Amino acid sequence: MPDPVSVPLGTPEEFHLMLVDLANEFAPRRFALCEEYGDRRDGGVFAWGVAFPDSVLLRRDGRASAGHFTDAESALRLFTRTGRRLRLIWIDTPTPVDHGVAVASNQQ
Repeated sequence: MPDPVSVPLGTPEEFHLMLVDLANEFAPRRFALCEEYGDRRDGGVFAWGVAFPDSVLLRRDGRASAGHFTDAESALRLFTRTGRRLRLIWIDTPTPVDHGVAVASNQQ
C-alpha cells in the first residue's frame, strides 16, 4: 500500500484550484486609516494596513515608516491619540449596511 503522504492530491489542475481556494480563504484583509481634514472638508489615506489572524502591519503612505500592531483597532487608537480624526476603512469586506466603512470612535 502506498504511503498516503506521497500520493498526489488530484490532477495538477485540481491541485492548483485547491491551492487557489486555500490562498483565498486565508488571505489577509486590507484596510486603510483615512484622515478627515476639517469638518468633512477633505480627506486622505493616512496609512495602509494588512490584517493577519494574529496581527496587522501598517505602512504610512509615501513614507518609510511601518508598524506592527495586535489589530487594526489598536493602530487606530494609537494614531487618534495625537488628535487626528481617523476612520478605519476595511477594503476587502464591504457590508451592505456601511458600504465597507467601519468607523471607530476615539473613546475606545
